[in-house]
Amino acid sequence: MSNVTARMVQVHLYRRAGNGEWEFLLLRRSPDEVLYPGIWQVVTGSMEADETAMQAARRELREETGVDVSELHTELLIVPFIATFYLATDDSIHHVPVFAAEAPVGATIVLSDEHDHCEWLCYEDAWKRLVFPGHREGLRILREYVLSV
Repeated sequence: MSNVTARMVQVHLYRRAGNGEWEFLLLRRSPDEVLYPGIWQVVTGSMEADETAMQAARRELREETGVDVSELHTELLIVPFIATFYLATDDSIHHVPVFAAEAPVGATIVLSDEHDHCEWLCYEDAWKRLVFPGHREGLRILREYVLSV
């Protein structure tokens, strides 16, 4: 039987575009990554042994984009959605808490070696580019239930 675990996080970084609409940061995985090379995704990562999901989300955001939440004027938001996926390599089902943070306009994105490119996209374009249902659903819920308030 598969193991059910919560050892990963998902983080959406968003900002206001010049036209007042929301934009969302997507990252393209480097072609030399073992898992899913070249796909577009949001910030994702594994929790370390001594971390909470919130702490892991802050760390992963900083490691993958260079954005430090402690330097922002806002705290990480908890998106009311838990993504799930199956990982065949260890026969595990993962529950993934979803977070979000607003980046200041003009924020410099510094990618880790895990990614080779990033783009700020409107909702529709981000939705089309994401391939994982959990990333798409996290984006949809962030937009419809958090950013539309």
